[in-house]
Amino acid sequence: MVDHDVRLERMLENDQKRQKQTWYPMLGFLALFIVYFWVTDVLLLLPIILAGQLPVLYKGWHRMKLLLTFNEDASYRQKVRSEFGLAVGNLVFLLLVVASTMLGWITLLTFSIVIIVGLITFLTLRFRIDRELKDIDPNHVTATELGEAQIEREKRKLS
Repeated sequence: MVDHDVRLERMLENDQKRQKQTWYPMLGFLALFIVYFWVTDVLLLLPIILAGQLPVLYKGWHRMKLLLTFNEDASYRQKVRSEFGLAVGNLVFLLLVVASTMLGWITLLTFSIVIIVGLITFLTLRFRIDRELKDIDPNHVTATELGEAQIEREKRKLS
């Protein structure tokens, strides 16, 4: 088992490396879709969602691979995999809802309500899984701890 501080440092390095790797492709995809929309007057929500969610899946995959190296416990590993499965489920959910709207199966109001409820549900499940991982392994670095460490690191850089 790996110490909490070592995990935090590895996760900060992993996030920083993945952030750099995903930022430029995402901007490129979005620029292409904006140009396409400008030329054709057709807003393609599905590709825009893909352009935004693929970097999230990429980072999630690498986060999962890193977390799996920290603990060999079967229940911990299952929860880590289910956290990534939740990210995949979020993408599938968004694609299905947007496709349903574009096909006219649901109205725009229903779309908005489903998106809000779905995103709240996914966020709640993610925090719950993170808390369960902390219960299984006290050295687990939660998303809140990681975010606070990133803010502290940025403050130190600016000072």
